[in-house]
Amino acid sequence: MQLLSPRLRVLLMIVVWLVAVFALVLWLSGARESRVTVAAGPAGSETLALTQAIAKEINEAQLGIRMLVFETGGSTENLRLLDSGRVDMGTIQADTPSTDGVQGVTTLYNDAYHLIVREEAGIHSFADLPGHRIAIPPVSSGQFSSFWFLADHYGIVAERLNALPMSEAAANFAMQQGQVDAVFRVRAPGNRAIRDLIGDNKLELVAIGQSEALALKQPAIAPGIIPLGSYRGSPALPEANLDTAVVERLLVARTDMDPNLIYKITRAIYELKPEILESSKLAGFIGPLPNDSESVITAHPGARSYYDREKPGFMQQNAKLVSALLYVVAILISAGLALRTHWVRSRRMRMHTFNKRLMDIATAARADTLLEQLLQRKHQLMDMLEEVVGDLDREKVSQEEFEHFSFTWQAVDALVRDRMHLEHTLTESKGGTVS
Repeated sequence: MQLLSPRLRVLLMIVVWLVAVFALVLWLSGARESRVTVAAGPAGSETLALTQAIAKEINEAQLGIRMLVFETGGSTENLRLLDSGRVDMGTIQADTPSTDGVQGVTTLYNDAYHLIVREEAGIHSFADLPGHRIAIPPVSSGQFSSFWFLADHYGIVAERLNALPMSEAAANFAMQQGQVDAVFRVRAPGNRAIRDLIGDNKLELVAIGQSEALALKQPAIAPGIIPLGSYRGSPALPEANLDTAVVERLLVARTDMDPNLIYKITRAIYELKPEILESSKLAGFIGPLPNDSESVITAHPGARSYYDREKPGFMQQNAKLVSALLYVVAILISAGLALRTHWVRSRRMRMHTFNKRLMDIATAARADTLLEQLLQRKHQLMDMLEEVVGDLDREKVSQEEFEHFSFTWQAVDALVRDRMHLEHTLTESKGGTVS
């Protein structure tokens, strides 16, 4: 066998060394950890807790990403830090004015406008605030801008409002001490700090009306509700689904961030969502950004490439065969859906009627002063329960609907029993007799 010439052997050694060096460079670049700083929100906020949960799972997954989460004053400060290049990512309210230097990564959850007032303050709408002291979020928070946006919509100039910016803890203390008459916040329904503020105190939630009109001025806003019983189950607070305005909480990134890195972070958020959910229940509301034409913020190219990623499946591989079947199947499905929609709508209307009757009984019981009247309410409740149980047996209502009804029924029944006990006690204290 002919040996390699000295020149060819040297050339071969050079090629081997070049390949080895190239492989080493690739390995080092893959092993290098990307450090990502995130401006999250105030201490104790649900936004900070959710962001920390996301960072914890991504860091522990060893994806070559190290996320560092920082406490901040809120959306306005987060945007300032992003624009100055001091952080890489941040969380913001979607209605906070942003610049072209920031792009969206994902939606986190929906915040709702809250106006909490003292019962004796006589505040029944946002327009009633002039002449009262209102605790509003700090200037660094996007909630601060939201308050003044509402004031502008209702035509209330700053000179007519005694609005006092302060932290959540300070606002709660001021309300408990009677130093303010109202508190304004933009938080997810069921927020713990708001629940702590309300407690058993004589406070009310005031509806934020005209949300459709607000959306005309600020597309990030949408009509929404604070669900019945979000802050107290019995007596329920709010007493019914309360109209308000809602706005998305977003995770955003600087426009100049590496698209590949943002792609990896976006993918990790969705792949690790079950683990994140264990630390923060709000993770269940994490969702993709809509198309740029429908979104209030442009998606970062890295995030958009994740949302638009190609996933070849059976339908794509067998497009001709599937298209031949879809035409027939579509007709059958549309007919079935139409029938099901009619059935579901009629069933929901029936449950709505039952719930309305429960609320009427609760309203009447609060006004009744005679035991005979309250006994009649008790009989009405039992008759209604029997009727709904019959509908459940006949499959006119679902098990889930029955469970929701039962929750409300029990609350109203407890109200009636409490009223009966109170009236019985009052009667005995007056020396009366109970038949």
